Amino acid sequence: MTIKIYKSVLLILLSAVYARELYPQVSDTTEYLTPEIEVHSNKFSGSIFTAPVKIQLIDKEAINNKNGNSLADILQTAGGIFIKDYGGSGSLNTISMNGLGAEHTLVLLNGMTLNSPQNALTDLSLISKDNIKSIEILNNGSSAVYGSNAIGGVVNIRTDKASGNKLRVNLNGQAGSYSQKKINFGLSKPFGRFYFTASVSNETSDNDFNYFYFNGISDELKNRKNSAYNISHYNVQIEFRGRKDAELNFYSEYTNSRREIPGIETGNEPSNAVQNDYNWNNIFSYSDNFSDKIKFKSQLNFRNDYQKYYDKILTDSYYRNSYLGNLSQVQIKAGEAELITGFEIGYSGINSNEVSPPSGRFQGSIFLLSNLSMLNKLTFYPSVRFEHYSDINENIITGKAGINYKPFIGTNLHFKFSAGNNFSSPTFNELYWENAGSRDLKPEKSLNADAGFIYELPGKKTGIIELTYTYIDAKDKIVWMPNSSGLWKPENIGKSVSNVFTADFQSKKFMLGEFNFKSDIKYSFTSSLKRSEDFPGDPSYDKMIIYIPQHLFKVSFNAEYHNSGLNLFYNYTGERYTDAENTQLMPSINIIDGNIYQSFSIYKINVLVKFEVNNIFNLNYQVMPGYPMPLRNYKLNLNLEI
Repeated sequence: MTIKIYKSVLLILLSAVYARELYPQVSDTTEYLTPEIEVHSNKFSGSIFTAPVKIQLIDKEAINNKNGNSLADILQTAGGIFIKDYGGSGSLNTISMNGLGAEHTLVLLNGMTLNSPQNALTDLSLISKDNIKSIEILNNGSSAVYGSNAIGGVVNIRTDKASGNKLRVNLNGQAGSYSQKKINFGLSKPFGRFYFTASVSNETSDNDFNYFYFNGISDELKNRKNSAYNISHYNVQIEFRGRKDAELNFYSEYTNSRREIPGIETGNEPSNAVQNDYNWNNIFSYSDNFSDKIKFKSQLNFRNDYQKYYDKILTDSYYRNSYLGNLSQVQIKAGEAELITGFEIGYSGINSNEVSPPSGRFQGSIFLLSNLSMLNKLTFYPSVRFEHYSDINENIITGKAGINYKPFIGTNLHFKFSAGNNFSSPTFNELYWENAGSRDLKPEKSLNADAGFIYELPGKKTGIIELTYTYIDAKDKIVWMPNSSGLWKPENIGKSVSNVFTADFQSKKFMLGEFNFKSDIKYSFTSSLKRSEDFPGDPSYDKMIIYIPQHLFKVSFNAEYHNSGLNLFYNYTGERYTDAENTQLMPSINIIDGNIYQSFSIYKINVLVKFEVNNIFNLNYQVMPGYPMPLRNYKLNLNLEI
């Protein structure tokens, strides 16, 4: 029945875009965009200035300037984001925002969820940066817009689209430390109103880096064993651009990875475990501007993720997660107001020898968002969402209200405030893990608020200053606890309160003679305290959540001279507690990475040579306890584009 419904919807969408091709509208269409930096994360097209919440935008230039190859590498320099790195390139990388866990940050690809229904996580190391156009980061929770998992924040990845009217070919090769090699081939070609893009890449490394291990007496130089990886990405995108603004888009990406898992460094032999991931993600979308006042968009999403984890002795586990869903919305403009309404439906399933029985979930929601401008100074952003989850039989209503106030005409100063409630649904692991899951779990909940301002420096608009305060009161958090028989089971007993202050300064490119300079400076202070007792007199009450750094300070610097350039990235991560009673600390981290690059042309071939250095000062450090990180390492990139 479900398949028949989706086939019917697909036929309707194809008919609609064909009708637009035959019978184009007479009136011109208009996009409601501000002249500043365009963002799309809040479903309304707008800017970092006019949004009701803090939004960070990482554009294509900034992405290309970064070291590394994955989404995790890009987000390392984003303000207020802590990447939990379990051993460098190829290893598990997850995100933490506003003092909460990775399961509380929603990660989207072109507006569609990437978080796994099994554990609500997204492994950022498996998302290649090769075809990312931009990244938008919402500083606070937004379940009223996006639904589950959006308690701590939202990251939306926007992929590249074909441009121009000629065949374009791109070839990239890399070689680096620890026998690292990567090859990436991509092309794009228009065929009338059809635009085709495709890419394929493969990256391998022994990943056998050196590090120092304290054996109880002295630091011992060791070599990381059983840490090799092999990751391949295959990507295809087909677009049909009809007359006016009708557009069909099919996006498909397949990732195949094999990673050795050395486990925690204890001084003994590493684990001989291996993890294989096969992830296939497909998004079919149709969008149209029916008039200058009505826009329509619908997206179909099918994902199939298979993971196998095994060793040579005891473990042989597999997990197959699948998702089929549709997100449709209509945007209407009436005078000074805009309204978006729509629905989202989806089915998630899991099959695993660790989850009993094989389980599924139907999720359905309707939402309503609006913005209303008053006196060209004040914009009000209300939103509400109703959501139903079949397997836990829960109906959830979330709401959020935001305000953007611009007090002075001619001065780009905006004050922002928003508040709302958010939630995260229990995962399949928490509900159905064999002999441990609890089917009585309720969704985690939170009350979120934030306030701040953003100011563009006057004159030649040389920079942007933004200050933001964020408050998150989370309750019914799911915590795994031992029961009377000694078995660990999840319970809705956790509470925490986060108070976060962020300060960002972003300079625009400025010239000094023949040199161009640009810099970003980002600081965040996070207090995330546990406000629940696991038992009377619990010494962890009112203590800092483990692994969360209070201080993050990040600086990015770019200098260009003609076709040459230099990038430097400084990342300070403050001390993190490793025990719930806050008696043990991991030391702070001061890491500087950088690269130099040179571009030139040979016979109409654009050439870019880039040399990267990570951990320039060769520091020994760990981001997560027991997982050593590489010492100084290098990478050489050669990129050819026709």
